[in-house]
Amino acid sequence: MSEFWDFLVEGVNHILDPEGLDHFYFILSFCILYTFKDWKKILGLVTAFTVGHCITLFLSGLNIVSINTDVIEFLIPITILLSCLNNFWILLKDKSYKPQLSITYLILLVFGLIHGLGFSNYIRRFIFEDESIVLPLLGFNVGIELAQLLIVAGFLSIISILALIAKKNTKWIKLSVNLIITLLVLKMLFLD
Repeated sequence: MSEFWDFLVEGVNHILDPEGLDHFYFILSFCILYTFKDWKKILGLVTAFTVGHCITLFLSGLNIVSINTDVIEFLIPITILLSCLNNFWILLKDKSYKPQLSITYLILLVFGLIHGLGFSNYIRRFIFEDESIVLPLLGFNVGIELAQLLIVAGFLSIISILALIAKKNTKWIKLSVNLIITLLVLKMLFLD
């Protein structure tokens, strides 16, 4: 059980590491459209994203999947940018528009697959060929899930407080945050 706990802590630390802001930006980008009232949807979305990680980490841990790191490092910010563009479209669209949740789950699963490939080299350093990868990967992914939920809870708390200050008009707050994330991701894509 100690090994599971060690990898859980490693997963939490990996997500909350200030050097890995791409994951942080992505989490914020896909939960911008929601509030605490949508906690079940958010939990499902975060979990779909984590399942995507888990699949690619498992496959890469078994050396079944290996993709050029440069390609993955390019695709990860692209997923964040796509999420932000989707947010702009939804936030500026008619209020009656409701995104298809099943499609959103599928998109987050696929984006999780891509982000998981970004973790694969990182996690391979901790897993030795003669060890079972199941327990370490399970612990690492549970840690990722917990850290993501912490980010979401913190972000939604801030948005809720800002909504109270702004008299419930969160559209412009969300658009502003989305714009900031978009600019940071464009910097990541073209200047880093």
